[in-house]
Amino acid sequence: MGQKIRPYSYRVGVTKPWRSRWFANKKSFGTFLVEDAKIRKHVMKEYKYASIPRVEIERKEGDKITVFVFTAKPGMLISKKTNRLSDLEKELSLLTNGKQVDIRVMEVQKPELDAQLAAERIAEQLERRGSFRRAVKREIELIRGAGAEGVKIQVSGRLGGAELSRQEKQVWGSVPLSTLDADIDYGFGQAFTTYGVLGIKVWINRGLMKQTEEAKYGLAAE
Repeated sequence: MGQKIRPYSYRVGVTKPWRSRWFANKKSFGTFLVEDAKIRKHVMKEYKYASIPRVEIERKEGDKITVFVFTAKPGMLISKKTNRLSDLEKELSLLTNGKQVDIRVMEVQKPELDAQLAAERIAEQLERRGSFRRAVKREIELIRGAGAEGVKIQVSGRLGGAELSRQEKQVWGSVPLSTLDADIDYGFGQAFTTYGVLGIKVWINRGLMKQTEEAKYGLAAE
């Protein structure tokens, strides 16, 4: 049996909430889906320097869209000198045909335990022509020191500029992908090097989920 399913989608509705929260009829579903994809692509590409691992979207009545931007560096988006949120709201409003967009910045408390940020950190080191083995080993030590129970990192491509592409995998601790109660975070990054594109996959086991029923499904307690 293969292990090709994305750990997050495997747990949605059980221990993880949806990252897009809205309801639509048949006519507007496709439009909303495309708009969500455009919003995520724009934020992740244009504001990559702010270390943004994910973007969550909520839609309520009317044309109002609430975008939750999770970032490890909130000061890059909100600071005393510059406030980029107003510019971002205008940009996303243009992408969604003039809809009202409200941006909310959410700080990532432990960026060391975020798999997407870990994959991007490794990709950055590989783009600077660093050794992939050293980069992976350093990242595992960082994640281990942050309190994770296990981590698995897989790097694929023309590693070290080799003629043929191959895969290298390093594992530390326990990463139970089939255990629904396990908080498994998954991230994917790409390193664009002079000898080709390298793919990085990261799985981090952050322990068992300890959530109430409201937190499981992203519902606020009344």
